[in-house]
Amino acid sequence: MSKQRGVAALLESIDRLSTREKAMLGGLIAAFVLFVVVGSYWFVSRQISKLEERNQEAAQTLEQVKIQKDTYLIEKAKIEANQKELDRNKLRLVDEMERAAKAQDFKIEDFKENKRYLTENHRRLKKREDGAPKKVKDLVEETQTVTIRDITLKQLAGFLSALEGRREPVRVTLLNISVKSSDRQKLREVRLTVATYRNEEVEI
Repeated sequence: MSKQRGVAALLESIDRLSTREKAMLGGLIAAFVLFVVVGSYWFVSRQISKLEERNQEAAQTLEQVKIQKDTYLIEKAKIEANQKELDRNKLRLVDEMERAAKAQDFKIEDFKENKRYLTENHRRLKKREDGAPKKVKDLVEETQTVTIRDITLKQLAGFLSALEGRREPVRVTLLNISVKSSDRQKLREVRLTVATYRNEEVEI
């Protein structure tokens, strides 16, 4: 009831206004309505723009995730393949180096073997509480340091190519060459270290 009286009073007040005042009031109301409409449109447009930006960022992030996923899967496959090679590696360096030297028609004078753990899982992990033996895998580097005398550059190149061309992980990690002064193609002495790598089970 009070609302109706209020509305009636408002209408009476408007009715008492002059034509000029009514026109001004109408303009004011129209301006207010326009302000509300424009303001609402601006607010809605801004929210839509924000949503579009978020969608674009989300799409870019998703694309990066896809790219990183593919890269990750490729790298993971490489790591798994390398691990399999390390698990399967049964290469005996001395035998292989002697075969490669024989193929190049020279002999290796001496071998000096060395072995070291590149990982130390067997040292970090504790024994089982029941005292039963436990086996863990560690990455091991086995090396043979050898001395070769009186060979040619061609023989040395063929020897190194045969070693590093194998499927197993074999690398020449050290190479010192002494050349003859009378003939640069002849090598007085070659001292080199060849390494192979494997995963080895260690009991703790």
